[in-house]
Amino acid sequence: MTVNLSPLALPLTTRRLTIRDYAATDAPAVFAYTQDPAYWQFQSAEAPMAAQIDTLLQWVVKEQAVQPRTMFFLAAARKDTGEIVGEGVLKIINPAERQGEIGFGVAPKHWRQGFGAELATALVDVAFKHFKLHRVAAQCSPDNKGSIRIMQKLGMAREGLLRDIHFARGRWWSTVIYAVLDQEYAKIKSVMKA
Repeated sequence: MTVNLSPLALPLTTRRLTIRDYAATDAPAVFAYTQDPAYWQFQSAEAPMAAQIDTLLQWVVKEQAVQPRTMFFLAAARKDTGEIVGEGVLKIINPAERQGEIGFGVAPKHWRQGFGAELATALVDVAFKHFKLHRVAAQCSPDNKGSIRIMQKLGMAREGLLRDIHFARGRWWSTVIYAVLDQEYAKIKSVMKA
């Protein structure tokens, strides 16, 4: 089986979220939630300036036109209000080997409401169902218990710890890697339906 690189129909919808391509006009909303120090407590990067968000979203919008598209940096917005609650990333990193990665972040004011799990589930579903990937990985700080719980909920197994891999903000940062295979995820989904 080969990876499917046919265009992905966006937006994706879940029970409470619309997961869509970013627009350059989303910059103020993204800047607003990325200024909360809690958002960065488990990430080595520092809070960006408004100009950095503008530049990032301009790049993201340009990447949306690349074909075949293998990188999806998506806004997660509430269906009821349209408010952006976070972002999701899906990257096909090795099409020949059907390998991908996901990432997800939720604005701190929306933590502990299940949005992270809803978003991550949608990304993994697309990775396996649409793109026909074999393996999907994710990583985070070993201190980020919320993200680890979400990855475990998705059936991801811990594959390793990269110790002191980044030096930023005056300290070393480690990363844990989790992944799930297509057949493992299919079993989990069948149990959930039963």
